[in-house]
Order: sequence, then structure tokens, then C-alpha cells
Amino acid sequence: MFRAPSSVALPLLTLALAAASAGAQCPELGPVQNYVGAGSISCPCFVPNEEALAVFSQVPAADFPIVITKIAIGWGSQSGGALQAVEDSLVVYTGIPSGGAQPAYQYFAPQLTDGFINEFDITTTSPTALINSGPFTVGLRFFNQVNVPSGGVYPPSTVEDSNGCSPGKNRIKVVSGLPPGFYDACALGVSGDWLIYVKYERANCGGGGSLGTAYCFGDGSGPVLCPCDPGQSGNAGEGCANSTGRGAKLTASGIASVANDQVLLRGEGVPATANCLFFQGNNQQNGGNGAPFGDGLLCVSSSVIRLATRSAAAGVAQYGFGIPGDIPVSVRGSLPGGGGVRHYQVWYRNAAVFCTASTFNLSSALTIQWAP
Repeated sequence: MFRAPSSVALPLLTLALAAASAGAQCPELGPVQNYVGAGSISCPCFVPNEEALAVFSQVPAADFPIVITKIAIGWGSQSGGALQAVEDSLVVYTGIPSGGAQPAYQYFAPQLTDGFINEFDITTTSPTALINSGPFTVGLRFFNQVNVPSGGVYPPSTVEDSNGCSPGKNRIKVVSGLPPGFYDACALGVSGDWLIYVKYERANCGGGGSLGTAYCFGDGSGPVLCPCDPGQSGNAGEGCANSTGRGAKLTASGIASVANDQVLLRGEGVPATANCLFFQGNNQQNGGNGAPFGDGLLCVSSSVIRLATRSAAAGVAQYGFGIPGDIPVSVRGSLPGGGGVRHYQVWYRNAAVFCTASTFNLSSALTIQWAP
């Protein structure tokens, strides 16, 4: 149960590298942070599975999509010198979490040192934290209970600055004591901003971050309308709207080379935990305009290959490079050694009563030119 924090004076925190750098290929930017100055207040207020989170909205729109390279957490105790603590995970949400949202990315068992801003290089583990647009949210999920004093001294916990709590910049996930869910930290009595920062790279070193050419939108821009138009169009560049009120879109990042396949396919805008099927075809359906199918538009045809099924987390599903166990897209799609052009789309379950009697919809589509 989250409890209002107690003020504890701390010495200035110094930077500690918790993992060796992986040697980024693209220029690393940041740190990006909400807090001001050094930590002076610790928050002994969490129980297992609760989270301390910082919302990041300062990354320039032109930098997206980005790959988060490092996450740093301020950690301290009342008296200092506490043993290292291993908490549950570092968590990344692709928006501002609410309701029953689950992290899009999770990095388990961070080891935190008392009295430091602990910086973790998350490029050394998978999956890659790819963020297509802001804002996004990053923080720490607790494994240990830190709201019960031991011998009158609170154990180490997350640290705040001493410059006041900024509404909208900090969130807390509560699991007991209050209705479970996400709350603005200021509303729960937190008196400063979490000492959390991120560093990042522009995906593909700023080459637009995206890979391939999108087509077949359900946003009303093409000659073929969504099955339930007027009124079912997704936002610009998306597929036909689903029960969330928006449409799904497919993007890709990485290197489209058969000999060096680093392609990651990403479907977003699907219902929170929807089952998703990534598939590939040799041709564009109906000249790239698509054809009504279920609650959406089918945009891929000819020699269709089912690449993989995935369950979405917080409305996002991914397949390909950087995800443990995933067969490379080019291998799963039987690309010849000389490369070629292939077309991709995501079919997803949407069982809510919406549009037609069908229980599925589709994303926008993407064409990728593969090099040898």
C-alpha cells in the first residue's frame, strides 16, 4: 500500500554506472529528466508490484521514433550505506499509463546501490525499447516492501528532488490501500519529482526511424472506405477504427537486408491485449487500395505467409529483431538471397461489438524493399 512519504535529508547523489555501455551505433542523446538538482528526499512508501514512474514529454517530435538506451533511478536511504537491493524491474510504457495498462517493455532484476543515481544500459538486453511518439513513461517496479522501518530506520527507496512535485510529470502504480491503478504522484502526497532520467538514440540514426513505405489507410484518404464508413475512419495513417476509437498502424525499423536482417515489425493501436497476426504477401491488394474484410481493409495478397502471432501489451505488438526467440522476418518470410519487395500487415482480434458482426480488424500496411 502506498503511503505518503517522509522527508529525509540525503547527501548529493553521484552518478553510478550499473552496466557497461554496449557501444551505441547512433549518437546518444540526453539525459532527459523532469527533476531539478540533486535528491534530498527519499520515499519509503511502496510495497511489491507498485511502481514509481516519470512521464517524459520533452523529447522533440522530430527525434521520434527513438530507442531508449539507458534508464537511471535515484536510490537512497535515511542513513546511507544500505546493502544493494534487487527490485522487480525497470518498466517502459509507450504512453501515460492508466487503468490496467501493462508495460510495453520490462527489464528485470535491476540492482540498486544506496546513495546513487543508478544508470542501466538497456541496450545490453532485449527487447529494444522503441518509442514511436511521445509522451512515454519510465520507472521502477518494486519487489521489496520499503514502507516498514527496520529498527526505526527506513530501507532505501526511490528518491525525489526538493523542488516541489510537478503535476502530470510523475505517476504511481498502486496495488493496495487504494483502488488499484495509476495515480498522479502529487495527488498522493509526493513532495518532489522522481530522480529518473533516460538517454536515447534516434532510431536508424535519425533516418526517419521508419523503414518501408506505408499504404492502404483506413483514414478516408483512399478510394476504398472502411466497412462502416462514414464514421469508422481511423486517424491519419492508421487502419480502420476499432473499438478503442482509433485505428491500428504497422511500422518497421532496422535494416532490411537478407544477409543482415535487423527488421522489427511493430503494430500499435490495437485493443490492449489483442491477439495479433503478422503476415506477409507478394502483392498489394487492389492496387494498394485494399478491400473490405472484417472491420477493416485487407491490403496484402498473393503467396501470403503467416509470420507470427503475438499478444499485445498496452495496445502494442512486435515481431522480429531484438525479441528473444523470434525467427528473423526475412527467414520466416522465405526471402531469396537476392532480396525483393514484400508487403506486410497485422490482423488482430477485436471481439467487442463494433462495426460489422466480424470479430477482427486490420492495420494499415507496409511495403519493404529487401536488399541482398
